[in-house]
Amino acid sequence: MGPSASHESAVRRLPVVKDSSLRARVAEILKEAIFSGALEPGESLVELRLARELQVSQATVREALAELERYGLVVRVPNRSTMVTQFSSKEMAERVTLRICLESMACAEAAQRMSEADYEALNRLLDALNDTVREGDPFARVQADLNFHGFIWERSDNGTLLRMLHELTAPLFAFTCILRKRGVVKLQPIINPHEEIVRALRTRDRRAIEAAVTDHIRPSYERFIRAAEAAGHVLAPDLSQGN
Repeated sequence: MGPSASHESAVRRLPVVKDSSLRARVAEILKEAIFSGALEPGESLVELRLARELQVSQATVREALAELERYGLVVRVPNRSTMVTQFSSKEMAERVTLRICLESMACAEAAQRMSEADYEALNRLLDALNDTVREGDPFARVQADLNFHGFIWERSDNGTLLRMLHELTAPLFAFTCILRKRGVVKLQPIINPHEEIVRALRTRDRRAIEAAVTDHIRPSYERFIRAAEAAGHVLAPDLSQGN
């Protein structure tokens, strides 16, 4: 069954939206459809078609998709469409390399500015992250993970760097979350402790920080890709290429 047929079948199973918070309700329905596999990674999401199936306005669907884009669950492809997030192995490797470079810079800058109050707040975020790992909810874990890293990025006091890291990293987090939620890969084998990053930040030593960031990020994604391939999940072609 092709993506179009799969999409039509999946959307017909979505309920008609009747409550007052339309945008939030539509976003939640689409999120659950993505996590359940009813909407496949790489599948095109046509606003008009979704609006008809959900019996809401196209503007409501557009707003819901914009919310999902902020979480990295969908990506807008210029001159094409909005698609459920997916990456090829090559795209993931490129993003991971850029993330390590930019996050190392952000952490090094943040380390020079962080106060003891900041570290206390960071440790609370770390505790919240560890709680989500024990609870086993991939989406909650990804949001807590992004909150932890985002807090450090913000302390870099570099708005451009902060935006670039969110735009680069949120879709990566979302794609791994989709496959975890669907059981394609398990959660526990691809978690690296965050405590080493905190310890490196306290040293304010740029080389120590760069090493901690690299050791935290790269092995996690390498294990993720191996686990996805071992589970028989085929990473899709580059989004820049035609279907």
